[in-house]
Amino acid sequence: MSEIISLLSGGWSWVLGGLAIIIGFVGSYFGGKKIGKTQEKARADVAAAQLQTQQAEASTQKQADNIKVAKHVETSNVALSDAAARDKLRQSKYNLDD
Repeated sequence: MSEIISLLSGGWSWVLGGLAIIIGFVGSYFGGKKIGKTQEKARADVAAAQLQTQQAEASTQKQADNIKVAKHVETSNVALSDAAARDKLRQSKYNLDD
C-alpha cells in the first residue's frame, strides 16, 4: 500500500508536467494560427495598397498625356488663320452639319 501511495505522490509531478507541456503545445498552436492570420491580412493590405498606387500612377500618366495633347492642339490652333480654323471645324469628325 505504501508503494501505491509513493507512486501516486511521485507520479503527480509527471502528470502535471505532461499536462503543462500539452497546454504549451495547444497555446503555441493557437497563437501561431493567430499570427499567421495577421501576417496574411498584412500581405493582403500591402497588395491592395500597391494596386491602388499603380492605379493612381496610371491615372496621373493619362492626365499628363491628355494635357500634352491639349497643349499641342492649342499651339497648332493658335497658328491658324480664321478661315483655316473654320475649315478645320467643318472637317472635324465632331461636326454634325454634314
